[in-house]
Amino acid sequence: MLAHLRNILNGFHDTTMFLTLMLWLCIAPFVLLFTLPFFGWQGGLAAAAITFLIALAACWGICFFPKIPEEVNRNADRSSVR
Repeated sequence: MLAHLRNILNGFHDTTMFLTLMLWLCIAPFVLLFTLPFFGWQGGLAAAAITFLIALAACWGICFFPKIPEEVNRNADRSSVR
């Protein structure tokens, strides 16, 4: 079971997850600032939780699905300086 879980999580990058967490921590006060006057604490915390789940889903999608091999091979021939 542990080997299967490691095989699934092999493509994940912890730096991307950390960056997502830091981005959410920076966005959460603004989400609370805009939602508290209209919806109260429950609505503000729910909106912050929803933004956290959206950020995690985006991070998971970026980390889990690799780049398309055709794009990687096509761009390998080009010079980075234009």
